[in-house]
Amino acid sequence: MADIVYCEWKKLKRSKIITTGVLGSFIVPFLVVVNQIRISFADASVDLSMGGIYEDSIMFIMLLFGPLVMAVVAVWLVSREYTEKTLKTIFAIPIGRGRFLAGKFIMFFLLVLLFMLLSWVNIIAVSVICNLFLEVTQITFVSAVYILIRMLKGGLLLSATLTPFIWLALRTKGTFAPFVVIAALSLLNVVLSGSPIAGFYPWTASYLLLTGRIAGMGSSVFTGTMIILSVCLIGIVLSIWEFQKKDIG
Repeated sequence: MADIVYCEWKKLKRSKIITTGVLGSFIVPFLVVVNQIRISFADASVDLSMGGIYEDSIMFIMLLFGPLVMAVVAVWLVSREYTEKTLKTIFAIPIGRGRFLAGKFIMFFLLVLLFMLLSWVNIIAVSVICNLFLEVTQITFVSAVYILIRMLKGGLLLSATLTPFIWLALRTKGTFAPFVVIAALSLLNVVLSGSPIAGFYPWTASYLLLTGRIAGMGSSVFTGTMIILSVCLIGIVLSIWEFQKKDIG
């Protein structure tokens, strides 16, 4: 299995997806800092803080930017095998379909965690850089570790809700349908984020679970966790079923 994951990583390094992910992880923290500076200038009573930068960043990452970017990555991991017609070559060597698909899932989970880790680095970096010109509070080692733990937990929750897109990519063998679906789901995230049913909508529930706000949205930690776990397992099971019955030729 380690060899399969390593091969996936080598294929990623040859593409521009890693560079895109690195650059993409900087966008949200940068825009959040710019907005907080604007608010601070407009209202002198509002202080800049690393905690505030994290809170705003994680909201946009979990509800909008993260699902969009990582769903694209999930679809790309699968669809490229069809667009580049590499499946026949891969299965010419003794590798089972189950192991091949497991390698895709493991690589995807690792990429989501890497995206969240890079976002954490960028939150710390923009906070420190901004502090050179304007006072930014809460820049401490303890705060940095706390934010790191929360970001990694967010990565696990985010990746769990995106497994159905691997199935959708297997089903359609393309990118258009999955992209339309993730765009719609992300817009629903924004619309439902403050509604009474937000705790029951998996892609919003992940953010509410992470921030501890799910109880205030008519749901509970247990219910939200079960919903997200169900979505994750459904995505994995459907992907296995779809890939096992699909004709590679």
